Amino acid sequence: MGSVKRIIPTEDPIFGRYNSPPTPSTFGMAAWEGQGTFSVGDLKHKIPDREIPGKREGLVMQAAAFFEYLAGRHPDIPTWWLGLLDNKGKQVDLATLLERGDTTNKFLTEMAHTPESFCDGDLSKYRLALANGELQCGVADVESIFRNGFPLGSSSFKRIFKAMGRDDYEQLATYQETAQALAELRAQYEAAPDQFPAVQKMLEKAGLTTIPNPGTVLEKFVYDSTTKFEVEGDRDITEEEARRFSGLSDEGYELWTQNYFPRIAQAQIDFAGERGILNIDGKCECIAYKGNPVLTDFACTSDENRLMIVTEVDGVEWAIPSNKEIQRAIFRQAGVYAAIEEAKRRANAADQSERWREAYFDPVLAERKIDLQEVTEHACNLMQYAIAEVTNRILGRTVIDTKPLDSWVKEFVPYASKVERPTA
Repeated sequence: MGSVKRIIPTEDPIFGRYNSPPTPSTFGMAAWEGQGTFSVGDLKHKIPDREIPGKREGLVMQAAAFFEYLAGRHPDIPTWWLGLLDNKGKQVDLATLLERGDTTNKFLTEMAHTPESFCDGDLSKYRLALANGELQCGVADVESIFRNGFPLGSSSFKRIFKAMGRDDYEQLATYQETAQALAELRAQYEAAPDQFPAVQKMLEKAGLTTIPNPGTVLEKFVYDSTTKFEVEGDRDITEEEARRFSGLSDEGYELWTQNYFPRIAQAQIDFAGERGILNIDGKCECIAYKGNPVLTDFACTSDENRLMIVTEVDGVEWAIPSNKEIQRAIFRQAGVYAAIEEAKRRANAADQSERWREAYFDPVLAERKIDLQEVTEHACNLMQYAIAEVTNRILGRTVIDTKPLDSWVKEFVPYASKVERPTA
């Protein structure tokens, strides 16, 4: 279990009629349905089956709201989004659906190739085909990351810990635990910043002079790139690798990196902020279509971004996580992330890095007496309210029934980020 969306089978009597495969140079079309699943820790099928009520409809309607917002403000940016599908299989916009009082977890998009559809998962062959023009309609093997701050659970903190010789980051789950450890690192860094060039470089890129606390919001967001299709999981890559793996022409790559992606990222931040949500980081993906970028995937949703519910608790402004962040915190607290690291270590030592899930993860869980089913149940129970709250804020009305925020938010505060905005 992992993906939060799936293509509806062609055999489906209502929605299957929309499906047509892409060619190497032209788009196809696909009808999709949102899933109530979740993905965390790059565990994919290792996550036990569990449905989060309201997530199916919530994510799809969040995505529809943003794609329609983007089309209204930046109509020149091409996207794969074609619209929602109602329960009768008819294409519909979000406003019409809401006026009816309906919800849906079905939507329609353009369709491009991936490594699986084009060359049976051979990533080297896929990258080469994108680069040499054999494939002119394929999803880029690049995820473009924007960071608007440093939330609890950020991978940036993990890199800081590693660069400063600490290996206990995966054991820290709450704000209080993490802030205390960061205070120790901050004192160490400020005493001799030149001894930690990797940390110094990271902070300079973010426009900071010292190590931040979870919840620090940046004056200007920063960019990074990772791979998308590598079986070991997302990997940080250089600009040269991003250019090579993208499948974009020189002009298309510049258009994406210097124009479309910055505008999309800012639009996501603004869209969320107007609705009482802190979009503290997220990602954008593109299709390389005849050398030019086309925005794809579930842009600006709880699954792809850190959409955090801004609320005040006991006079303090907190950003409450709404999806993977709370799952990551629960998994980290239970020791699952530390188990992932150990499984990868053993797999690498055996020169079987691609098999860390299949061959090494379960034995580590058993040794450490971690019940993944129990951890999953707890995380999903906590997620239900948060996803509903974010969805209702984005849509501007109560679409998914949920408990009032005040009745459950304090349980989330330990896993929240204390908001520290830049001073004027």
